[in-house]
Amino acid sequence: MFDRKKYKQFAKTQLKGRWPTPVLMTVITFLILFLLQAHELRDFLQELSEFTITADEPLIMTDMISHSTAPIETLRTWIAMLVEFILIFAQVNVYIVLSKGPEPVGLTKFIEGLGLWGKAILAGLWNTLWILLWSLLFIIPGIVKSYAYSQMFYLLAEFPKLPVAKAMRISIAITRGHKADLFMMHLSFIGWAILASIPAGIGYIWLLPYVNMSMTNAYHALLKEALSTGIIKAEDLTSRQNSDF
Repeated sequence: MFDRKKYKQFAKTQLKGRWPTPVLMTVITFLILFLLQAHELRDFLQELSEFTITADEPLIMTDMISHSTAPIETLRTWIAMLVEFILIFAQVNVYIVLSKGPEPVGLTKFIEGLGLWGKAILAGLWNTLWILLWSLLFIIPGIVKSYAYSQMFYLLAEFPKLPVAKAMRISIAITRGHKADLFMMHLSFIGWAILASIPAGIGYIWLLPYVNMSMTNAYHALLKEALSTGIIKAEDLTSRQNSDF
C-alpha cells in the first residue's frame, strides 16, 4: 500500500540532525545551474534593449549577431542539461545513503556521486528521449511516462551495475498502478512550496531535501512491494541480461 504520509513523516526523522549535507548540496546545485543559465537572463535583457535601436542603426546587423550566437546558445543549453543530470544523480546517491541508516553523511558522498557522471548523462538522455517521444503524441502521455521512468536514478544509484535500459524497464514495472500515487505525492507539497517561495524562494533549500528524502522513501516502498508480489525478482536487480527484464 502506498502511504505518502508515512514516507513524508519518516523523511523528517531521517533528516533530523543531518540537514547540513542535503541543504549544502541543494545550494551548490542551485548555484551551478544558475551560473550555467545566467546567459538566458542576459539574452532576455538584451532583447528588451533592441526596442531602443535608433533609426540609423541597421536592424540587419542585430539579426546577424543573433544568428551567429545561436550555435553557442545551443551548446550552452546542452551543457546545462548534462550538468543538471550529473548533479541530480549525485544528489540521489546521497539520499539513498541517508535512507539506509542513521549515520551522518558528509558532502564527500555528493562529490563521489559526481564521479558517476557517465551513467548520469546516459540515464538522463535516455529518460529525456523517451519522455520527449511520448510528449510528441500529447502532453499527457509525456507526463504519465515521466512518472513511469521516475525511479531510474534511484535504481541506478542503489544498484550501480544495472544497465540504464534495464533500469528503465524495472522503473516501469514497479510504478505500474502507482503513477497517480506519485503524482499526488508531488501535489501534496504545494502548500510548502508556496511558503518556501517567500521570501525570494530561500525556503526551497530546506523544502527540496524534504521532498527528495520523501520520494526516496516512496521508491523503497515501490521496490519492496514489487519484490514481495513477484513483479520483479532479486536477480532482476543485477546486470545479468538473462533475467525477465
